[in-house]
Amino acid sequence: MKLNVLKFGQTSFGEDVFLYNFSNKYIDIEILSYGGVIKSLKVPDRNGNFENVVLGYNSLKEYENDPYHYACITGRIAGRTKDAILKIDGIEYQLSKNNGKNNLHGGDKTLHNRNWQSKAEIVEGEGVLTLETFSPHLEEGFPGNVNFKVIYRINKNKLTIEYNGFSDRNTYLNLTNHAYFNLSGNFKETVASQDVKINAESYGWVNEETLPISIEKENLFIKMSEYSNLNEILESEHQQVKIVGGGIDHPFILSKASEYDVELKDERNGRVLFVKTDQPVAVIYTGNFLEKKYNGICFEMQDYPDIQNFMPSKLKIYNKIEKYQQNTEFLFDIICKN
Repeated sequence: MKLNVLKFGQTSFGEDVFLYNFSNKYIDIEILSYGGVIKSLKVPDRNGNFENVVLGYNSLKEYENDPYHYACITGRIAGRTKDAILKIDGIEYQLSKNNGKNNLHGGDKTLHNRNWQSKAEIVEGEGVLTLETFSPHLEEGFPGNVNFKVIYRINKNKLTIEYNGFSDRNTYLNLTNHAYFNLSGNFKETVASQDVKINAESYGWVNEETLPISIEKENLFIKMSEYSNLNEILESEHQQVKIVGGGIDHPFILSKASEYDVELKDERNGRVLFVKTDQPVAVIYTGNFLEKKYNGICFEMQDYPDIQNFMPSKLKIYNKIEKYQQNTEFLFDIICKN
């Protein structure tokens, strides 16, 4: 494992942002101290050609003005919170509204667009990047003074992200990473020709605001626990595909019956991605509103979106005693030709 540290630029507040490059014979990844952004992630195809498979920008200014949340730490609450209201202990907290009347990904001034304290090291051959930041009580309307720690671990061909949150009072947290994957390599094509497998038992039916309103086990637009070609889904006339702009933007309730929760593969070049999490849900988004439509697919491994309305019985409260923690693994491999 090799580690290189570079200065990537300065924020609009004059803070130095660093780029951490970890590389070995399996993977070459660049992560920023700003937002914990995965700037690039290069893995080989079946011919040994290393190419980038994560959407990113070239400049810090672009990340500071990014409307798509490219490969950043997302929270305090990933996804949409209905009416931008969070209810804790009978108190209604009015959150910032940045998606119509709803709150999206915790607001516009939160974890994804700040410079985190950072420390990079190699520990027994494993690349480790530790990021820490503080979010004060009522920032973007959320309760609790919260210390966040996110750790990226790179070991051989696997990237693991560990999320931690420590609050001084009752609150709710739900973090994820918003990376857009495209296994074609250097974005030569959209993800339409790639195949996805979601090991789920059901999915969340969404409304016009992309808020989940019910759980469906039938009336599917995708085969569960089988590989499906993304193009067939993107061109589907299914009401749930059309309502989110022609694609996927849905929570899938994971079955936990397989070793991996989500898989993505590109048969032409042999790249395959396996995703595993300790969270109950994969929110999958096919980049329906990207500048280049379908240029990437997100696997947002997380808790139930809009949990207080969608699945209130599953709501977890975090405080001085109950710490927030979640782990997600991304494993990259090669499939051989038949």
